[in-house]
Amino acid sequence: MRSAVDVWLLEPPQRVPDPAGLDDAERERAARLPVPQAARFVAARRQLRAAVAERLGLGPAEVPLVATCAVCGGPHGRVRVDLAGAPSVSVTRSGPLLAVAVGGPDPLGVDVESAAAVAAAPLDDVALAPAELAHLRGLADPARAPFRLRTWVRKEATLKALGTGLDLAPADLELAVPGRAPRLLRPAGPPGPTALAVGLRDLVLGTGRAGAVAVLGAGAPTVRQHDGAALLTARS
Repeated sequence: MRSAVDVWLLEPPQRVPDPAGLDDAERERAARLPVPQAARFVAARRQLRAAVAERLGLGPAEVPLVATCAVCGGPHGRVRVDLAGAPSVSVTRSGPLLAVAVGGPDPLGVDVESAAAVAAAPLDDVALAPAELAHLRGLADPARAPFRLRTWVRKEATLKALGTGLDLAPADLELAVPGRAPRLLRPAGPPGPTALAVGLRDLVLGTGRAGAVAVLGAGAPTVRQHDGAALLTARS
């Protein structure tokens, strides 16, 4: 049975938080960022360390996090917990809420976006697969924005779970065609579409925001949402 995914949500801070518990590489990275990005980075790493620490029964400073870029080898790639048998994790910090997700062994991804940001971006032709674009154009006007927003956050979460980020074109990932399972349209293997086993679950965030969790493997995950501020208070 698949483990539940815990998602911790936090309003982005306006100032850079105390980097207590972060390692030297994280502190150096934060020091090189502009203040708004540094504030989000430090808060997200503190929240991730606290969430994993709670899961594993450790102190936040005892959680070994590694983030290595697959291209240049720098300390800014996909973050993971460097322990045998550790849970898979994912972080999003560019949207209206910071979110960290802690799951089981299967790769996962989390994404949160604002409805206004997605509506303002010219996403349709670059983010939607041909059949998704055709479905969008067949919807009544009031249904188009929710479909676009839900599809985008699900794709971002799935790309994170796959570990490709935007190296895989979102339009090559088909998730939102009614009656059809997710699939890759241009996989690295044999030519032709290939089925993709991914479980998706939308977050409950209220008006103007949307989020999703994706876990590689069959079946939608169970997702538990939590208050990230309360977690940091309890773990500080």
